[in-house]
Amino acid sequence: MTAQSQILTLVGFAILLAGMLVPGWDTDRIPKRAMKRRVYWTATVVAIPVLFVAGLPDLQSSVAFVATTLILMVGWAYFRTSNLKVGGEIYAAYEPNREPDPPPRGG
Repeated sequence: MTAQSQILTLVGFAILLAGMLVPGWDTDRIPKRAMKRRVYWTATVVAIPVLFVAGLPDLQSSVAFVATTLILMVGWAYFRTSNLKVGGEIYAAYEPNREPDPPPRGG
């Protein structure tokens, strides 16, 4: 693994960690949980190409990084958070995380 690949791997993992740890915040239009969900999935979408490039020129490593990232983030979203929302329905292993989002602060 080259130095560039190592740096990109660390950057990708830092992006994922930030997506997991940065708290959500209330806005007038979006509740805190929905904002946290957006931060989480945006970090995931940004980290995937970074980790893919980190594995190059070995395509197998690149695909492994992406697959590991998707399994980690989808699994974490399902088992630990309310961040897995598809078609208006929240999927979570823990029942309190399945409750609908509260209304936004502004109304």
